[in-house]
Amino acid sequence: MRTRQRRGALSAFICATSFILGLSLILIIAPDFNNGPDERLQTLTKFSGLMQLWYFLVYVIFGTFLLVLSIALLEPNEREHTPLEQVTTLASYLWACYIFASGFIAIFSIEFLFANHFQFTGNVTAMWRDIYAMQMGLGEGIEWVGAIWVILVNTCLYVENRFGRKIVYFGYLISVFGLMTLDESFREIGAIFGLLQIIWFVWIGLLLLKD
Repeated sequence: MRTRQRRGALSAFICATSFILGLSLILIIAPDFNNGPDERLQTLTKFSGLMQLWYFLVYVIFGTFLLVLSIALLEPNEREHTPLEQVTTLASYLWACYIFASGFIAIFSIEFLFANHFQFTGNVTAMWRDIYAMQMGLGEGIEWVGAIWVILVNTCLYVENRFGRKIVYFGYLISVFGLMTLDESFREIGAIFGLLQIIWFVWIGLLLLKD
């Protein structure tokens, strides 16, 4: 039990760190990264290798340790899962798979686009627009899946009366910002969702260490 708690705490800190590094990189190097396909293509052209690393950090690393954290938070001690815990566990795996799919598609798309740059000279922009449309279709920049996970996890904590009410209510507040990104006009709020999640991950990590 203690080992699982420590793994969960470490995973929470890694999730927070991946968000911090990801947001910092975008703000410093490519503040217009999310302003449209043309701006994103310019960033990828200048920093293709760095952006592949960024996707790996923010998507693959985050998704991996998200699962470890979920297990630490949801795995019951000497009892069966409740229906709520079962649904939340399923949501954890679905969100992780969603993150993995988006991240690997982005990483391999960059590799394909620039490895074949000389073969497809003149068509790079057209190909990129197709790839960008696919990425946006998968929901990149929309945080509703993560918001649902936050709601379910915090509801489990609430029902189990674990860690107190403050972090639960804070989690519900975070989820509101995530759900708002379903509306195109509120896409920028996704950054607020990410920043608040950093706080939540650090907070939950500290509570796991104390639990």
